Amino acid sequence: MIISSFKTAKTIHGAKVKLHSDILKRIIRKHGELKGCEHMILETIERPDYIIKGYKRELLAIKHYTETLIGPKDMIVVYREDKELIITAFLTSKAHKLLRRRPIIWQKAK
Repeated sequence: MIISSFKTAKTIHGAKVKLHSDILKRIIRKHGELKGCEHMILETIERPDYIIKGYKRELLAIKHYTETLIGPKDMIVVYREDKELIITAFLTSKAHKLLRRRPIIWQKAK
């Protein structure tokens, strides 16, 4: 029997999404710079700067961080509200390209 633990975050739409431990391990395996940054992944879901539309039903939460282990970056967290699931997360310096190409669903008030 496989037992997966998880943390939850509440989206701006009020949906709860889960960050399963096996998904977090996979994220860290692919993006080692996110080791110890679980709180940033959850915070990006709960307090994003932008929410943009994904290719299908997924949403992308974007939040800028002035300090990460690799300098100032934007955290991108891909999730599905209908499946209550965080799919992946990564840091980038090119979030502006996504914002130009994809429909913005929600934006933090300035």
